[in-house]
Amino acid sequence: MNKQNLHIFFLFFISIYIAVFSQKLDVSTSHFLLAVGIFVFFSVVYSQQRIKIQYSGTELDYAINYGMAIALFAGPLGVVIYEVSYQVLVHSIKKWRYPDYRKPFLYIFYNISIYSFANITCYYLYGLFEPYFSNIPFGFWLLFAVLVFITNFLTDTFILTHFIFTQKISNLKEAIHFYDNWNVLDLGKTGLINGFLFIFLVEGQWELLIGIFALNYFVSQSIFPIIQNLKDKGDRDKYMELAYRDALTGANNRAFMDLKMEELSNKGETFGIVVADIDRFKTVNDTYNHAVGDEVLRHFTAFLKSHLREDDLLFRSGGEEFTLFLRQSTFEEICERLERLRIDLNDSYVVTDFNEEEVKISYTASFGLYYKKFNDHPSIEKGYIYADNLLFKSKRSGRNRITAENNMESNEFVHP
Repeated sequence: MNKQNLHIFFLFFISIYIAVFSQKLDVSTSHFLLAVGIFVFFSVVYSQQRIKIQYSGTELDYAINYGMAIALFAGPLGVVIYEVSYQVLVHSIKKWRYPDYRKPFLYIFYNISIYSFANITCYYLYGLFEPYFSNIPFGFWLLFAVLVFITNFLTDTFILTHFIFTQKISNLKEAIHFYDNWNVLDLGKTGLINGFLFIFLVEGQWELLIGIFALNYFVSQSIFPIIQNLKDKGDRDKYMELAYRDALTGANNRAFMDLKMEELSNKGETFGIVVADIDRFKTVNDTYNHAVGDEVLRHFTAFLKSHLREDDLLFRSGGEEFTLFLRQSTFEEICERLERLRIDLNDSYVVTDFNEEEVKISYTASFGLYYKKFNDHPSIEKGYIYADNLLFKSKRSGRNRITAENNMESNEFVHP
């Protein structure tokens, strides 16, 4: 038997031992059976929402812990009976309803163990601290807040121990980070619900008891679709970002450039389209290798990003060619910015490894700038083609140059 299973059975038998030999039920059998029936019913109904949470990269079922109220009401034996009934029933229903449910029967012992042990601890702590809190304003609720914190800490610690045994957590930093999953609002909700359930159990207010369960279920049902929609939107946004992101450089790709052309097509905006190309990039790959060439591409991307303003856009439009949409600037301002960029690039270099040695690689780039008021998508696409043609003029003129055309005034010039 491995350490993981030993840990589970140790907690289980400790919980059973405490429950059986500590004391008998604190309430009448009929009262207790009615309470357990209601608690198990609503706990099972709640579990069918299949709400998932992430613990250190592992997906777990989320369920609110009602066991605290049962523990305080019926004692250690009562909470163990409740947990066994609830966990066995939930496991059986999931095996029946969901063909993809593959959790072993041992998982039941694990859940029974951690929640029973934590709530039994809560039972004894309540008896120990209740006299001290009874004379404090809102002392009952303050005590419940403390108990929820302790119970949550214990259950998380048991789960953490399980993850350590299964090597899903392997160092102290990950173990400490594990407790970041706590949600103060969720803890507060757990404390309030268990507090009201305990009060109504003691007073025998069954209608109010059922009302609390129903309220919690309806609130969860109404909020869960919203949370799921937000999660789905977040997933879609993440995938969209990956679809429009160049994997090598992190710059926006050509597909995203086409999308932005479409977005800007009806705005009638005046801006500069710049096509930039690394000079003699093939020589870099031939002299060193493609890994070094990739480092140059990443360096050039970061360099261009460092010279962009908030509304500017950068795309890797192909190979060593990059396209920039420089917005909210006059033609003269863009020319000055590009000239500063070109000069700064001359003073820059890439530091990388080649044949186990550090090398410094300097390189230059050529630029083509086309400035115009763009009224539709074809004009933006044509503007990109014009800027690309201006880039070739810079290449033919000796490279490391800027060739620019201001269509607002129909003039053209070359830097330097």
